[in-house]
Amino acid sequence: MFQMVTEFINTLSNSVESFILAGIAVVLFIWMYIRTALQLQTAGKEQLERLQKSLMLYSRVTGPISEMMERENNSLEEISYLITLLEECKAAPLLTSNLHEQIDAYIRERDHSRLSILHKTWVREVNRQIEEQSTLLRKWDRPSWGLSFWVLLKPSLPFVAVVASALWGLQLYQTLIGTEFDSSSFDIINAWARFISCIIATASLYLMFMYTRRLSHQLVYTSLYVLIAAVALFHLFGLNLALYIVSVQAILFIAGFTLTTKRTRRRARPYAGRDLVVEVQPKLTTTETLPLHAITQDQDVAELPRRSTRMHNK
Repeated sequence: MFQMVTEFINTLSNSVESFILAGIAVVLFIWMYIRTALQLQTAGKEQLERLQKSLMLYSRVTGPISEMMERENNSLEEISYLITLLEECKAAPLLTSNLHEQIDAYIRERDHSRLSILHKTWVREVNRQIEEQSTLLRKWDRPSWGLSFWVLLKPSLPFVAVVASALWGLQLYQTLIGTEFDSSSFDIINAWARFISCIIATASLYLMFMYTRRLSHQLVYTSLYVLIAAVALFHLFGLNLALYIVSVQAILFIAGFTLTTKRTRRRARPYAGRDLVVEVQPKLTTTETLPLHAITQDQDVAELPRRSTRMHNK
């Protein structure tokens, strides 16, 4: 590969086409670098705005839900007010599916056990987003030396990926027109398989370095990217292994889809001790029922169940 690149450079070193090609490469690098740097900066600002908006909505619920956790008996007005705030939090940009399920479960059942589970999930999610916000601000305000160097280097990765893809295409062309090439159908398939394998390895490294957000399966994803790229190194042992190498890469790529299986909804996974909880329906008086009915009509919140007249007479 190195010899092929050296011969290609020597061929163009004494021609006018080499200067034109070098000029195009420089212009392309500058354009891609500036464009990528602006995209990364915009993406960081948008992420910070989403965090701030989500935390603003969450902070309105943190106080009421903590106060309601301190006492077991809460008034109907407090429950209705909390439900209204929880409904507003469904519009949070960074609302997770787990927290969404917990909110729906509490609105549907409205018991203290569900409130306890929701409170734990709520505090954990708020702390996670506060930590992520602090990390983003720290990266922008007081970046370390290594981070500053990486921020300077990262916008050049798209150009590096384009150059690498061009080199794999040049390698394929040199292989197909080479005098030592057998030109059999099996060798042609192997040559194309090596080209596809190298493109896959380049794309894997590009995704690994460009998209480094902290996700639940980020470590596993990074390991898969590294494995897919590392398998391509076996091309150094000859062209005959190309089909096997690209097959292994395809298997590793398909294995990544098994990590994105949809979680079972919390509704289908009741909490421990759910069957032991006795649902107690509140005994509502006339003075409590009328204000609650007015609140639920104005705020579009489902009315709490009332005891039947027959049970009340008993």
